[in-house]
Amino acid sequence: MKVLLVRDYNACNTAYLVYCLNYLRKRFLIKYTEINVLDYLDFSHDSYDVVIYATHPGESTNKFKRILPTVLQTDDKFQSFSKTKILFDGHAHGNIDGFERLKGITLPRIKNAPHKEALSKWNVILSTTHPMGIFPKSPVYKYIGSFPVFPKSIERDIEVSCRINLGENDNYRRQIRQAILDKFKDYHGSNSVNTKYVPKDPNYKIYMARVLISVCPPGHGPGSFRHLETLNAKSLMFSHDSIDDVQLLPNTDLIEGEDYVSFNLDNMTDKLDELLANKDRIKQISERGYNKFVKGYSIGKFSMKLYSKFRELV
Repeated sequence: MKVLLVRDYNACNTAYLVYCLNYLRKRFLIKYTEINVLDYLDFSHDSYDVVIYATHPGESTNKFKRILPTVLQTDDKFQSFSKTKILFDGHAHGNIDGFERLKGITLPRIKNAPHKEALSKWNVILSTTHPMGIFPKSPVYKYIGSFPVFPKSIERDIEVSCRINLGENDNYRRQIRQAILDKFKDYHGSNSVNTKYVPKDPNYKIYMARVLISVCPPGHGPGSFRHLETLNAKSLMFSHDSIDDVQLLPNTDLIEGEDYVSFNLDNMTDKLDELLANKDRIKQISERGYNKFVKGYSIGKFSMKLYSKFRELV
């Protein structure tokens, strides 16, 4: 089976899909070619069985608008392909259509961290997530190769971490993050709350291993790298409740109250108080969240799901 990925190299979140396509290629299950969308017009796709089309999902951005005349032509070429066509929508917000310009097109779609309402609305056949590498290693374990062999001895001396990059634009992302930070100005439920944002912290992974509860605000969508980094560090994912309706992990569902705890601005401090009063519950939820992450992020598991979907569609 021959698979062609047509991608915009400025687009976000495509790397997880690329990891999986390379996984299948290395196991001789597919022949895989990847090209830049700007080169697609001069490239023959006729010999391929599947074309996956991954243009820049931010249609209002300057990066997209600069190449829009070419993209409109590549849209036509992609839609003229006579065999299996799949859209890849890497938009960080699971309820925003990264192919709004193709309204009315109901092609199968792979979408990054989709809102659960989007699954049927846009014919989402598979979901991916924010790419953290092929084998993301947890900072709380020592490894031999890609296998965790035993836990490190690290003290969880930061009870609550709320390191937040507000960003520069005055948008919802900045506003909700600022509102969360403001809640901590008057919060006295813990003597160990860290809200100091450190850009490009070289010790970030070790820092996360010291965190008991990690506050995860929305990013450009309800989910973010912080959510995955928290789960992987075996910290408790304390997330804004916009995450509740998102398929954050490709291979499994996260269950609120079991694998993480969600909050809103009205109940945030009360929920923190309840958690900090029960450290055993924090540990249980953190363990379950980490185990769900290992299974749910797995490149190998998702790659085989992707291969099964190819076989079904071709």
